[in-house]
Amino acid sequence: MYKFQRTNLLREIAIIGVYAAIGFGLAFVLSAFVLFGATVSTSSMYGTIPPQSRVFGIRTWLPLAQSEPARGDIVVISSPTPHLFTEPVIKRVVGLPSEEIVIRGGIVYINGTPLYESYLAEPARGDLATIHIPDGHFFLMGDNRNNSRDSRHWGAICGTTIIGRILIHR
Repeated sequence: MYKFQRTNLLREIAIIGVYAAIGFGLAFVLSAFVLFGATVSTSSMYGTIPPQSRVFGIRTWLPLAQSEPARGDIVVISSPTPHLFTEPVIKRVVGLPSEEIVIRGGIVYINGTPLYESYLAEPARGDLATIHIPDGHFFLMGDNRNNSRDSRHWGAICGTTIIGRILIHR
């Protein structure tokens, strides 16, 4: 009887080990190829995402992430200025490919129409001359416009630099 119980115990331990290995493998694959996490290191998205918040998202190459970001999506991109700042950057999609964007009196105009932006931390200061966004590029801005380095400084970014779309921020 003792031998029978020991064999069952070893079998149970082996089964638990197999499930644990499958779980760790699945977690690795999800974190490496499907989902991602990042920490917001600046206040450029303040109002929506406070500094030091964790964000989680889905990588853009997946069908679930949709083919291209939409206006209003919060995305993570590779640093547009890697010589100054190497960490990924989190910004909101404001302008889409082939659109014209201009900022007058702090108001963003897309193809001549004012953009309603309820998520802004405060009214933006400053103007921006008309820019035509090239195909395959996006114009990104932080929600804390008066404290954000974004496409107003580095121009429209190529869609291939987008790592993923933020799904959850806390």
